[in-house]
Amino acid sequence: MLKPFPPLTPVALIALITLAVSGCNKERSYPVYRENPAPKDALPIVIRVNDAPVDVPVPKVFVTYEIDPLCLPPINNYEGVQYEPNQHKVEVRAQRLSTTEFSSTLFKDGMEVANYYGRGPCTWTPVLVEASFAFIIDDRPIQATAWTSFKKLETEKLSTTYVDRALRPMTSGGSPEWTPTEPSAWYEKMSQDKRKEYFPIEVSTRTEGTAQ
Repeated sequence: MLKPFPPLTPVALIALITLAVSGCNKERSYPVYRENPAPKDALPIVIRVNDAPVDVPVPKVFVTYEIDPLCLPPINNYEGVQYEPNQHKVEVRAQRLSTTEFSSTLFKDGMEVANYYGRGPCTWTPVLVEASFAFIIDDRPIQATAWTSFKKLETEKLSTTYVDRALRPMTSGGSPEWTPTEPSAWYEKMSQDKRKEYFPIEVSTRTEGTAQ
């Protein structure tokens, strides 16, 4: 007859838990995702800010790319979690066209196709576009970001985001401080009086105008 194991002392139990946690939290390393050094599949855009309550700075523009999930290694941990990053964000240059208009060029092939995981070449899909402004109000920057999907820009040619004219931060004292933005579907449900409290940021593939 098998003898039961003696109960673990509190010290032994803590040591066992610590060992298990340290094993789970070991530092992970991932391949370095690389931007395409010579992208060709370009999508020029113009960003227009209408009726802003303050001067409009040059925005920072970002494109987020998603890697082909079949390229990632199979999940082999007990948590059932894919730890390898499946997205990568790239900043692209924006230039001023006027006091309220800016141009930029997005690239569908902005990421380098490479064998990052030894499972064959990894392809990428652009999924998200951001135009982020640091508006100055009361001598402090308030961030407002217009978000849209890359696919929407390709198909619908225009995406509009609405910003509260008061540029109130969501939480006070943050660094940086962010003001909430709303999509056009939300704005269209407002009353006419409520709409006056917002100003639009348009991201469009309609690229009339030339750079200064």
